[in-house]
Amino acid sequence: MLTVSEDGYTKQNNNDPDSLLLVGQDITEFNIAPNNAQYIKHLDLSYNLLEKVEGLQRFVGLRELILDNNMLSEIQLPLLPFLHTLSLNKNRVHDLDKLLSTLCKCAPRLDYLSLLGNPVCPNELMHGDEEDYQNYRYTVINRLKCLKFLDSRPVSATERSDAQSRVKIVQVVKALQEDICIEESLDLLAGAETTPLDKNQDMVQRAGFGKRSYKYKGKNSEGNKFISNDDL
Repeated sequence: MLTVSEDGYTKQNNNDPDSLLLVGQDITEFNIAPNNAQYIKHLDLSYNLLEKVEGLQRFVGLRELILDNNMLSEIQLPLLPFLHTLSLNKNRVHDLDKLLSTLCKCAPRLDYLSLLGNPVCPNELMHGDEEDYQNYRYTVINRLKCLKFLDSRPVSATERSDAQSRVKIVQVVKALQEDICIEESLDLLAGAETTPLDKNQDMVQRAGFGKRSYKYKGKNSEGNKFISNDDL
């Protein structure tokens, strides 16, 4: 096992050479890459001051990544094809969609995820109720196809089926809403009042192409001085 010694360097315990523990060291940056990084399977960086995690490119064989009790608002990962456990409890993650997109791309085999104590995870004591939390679970479960355990409880087959059904319903509702918006827009365009320019053009067309019914009856025009009373 690799741990941090008092002088800040790592030392290895031959009893567990595939783990690296850097717990509670007030670490603000992680850029340690020991020579055997490709063989490390368990990495624990919990209880530190990390705002971002970098330098994991060499940990290609990583199975478990523990990042609890840090200051992470987001997480950027390289491709970790064997990662199956990720714990992010008590951080500052606030964008669930962005996190799930990253995990889908970089951790395709992830089957355990815990986000308790983050803004993205509804909490009955802080913000939200059981319904909010269940909707959150549906969202995560539907995106992470291999997930078997989320937060404090396992993912059941029924829950996964419900998550898929819910997503389909949401997609249908969204499509209907979009259709309604399109129809309303078309109705507004069709029922819009004509502009003054449109009215003027309409009058010009009627003046130019309509049948004239005007009959002059005046007696005071310039032409009248050439007409005698008998002619009127």
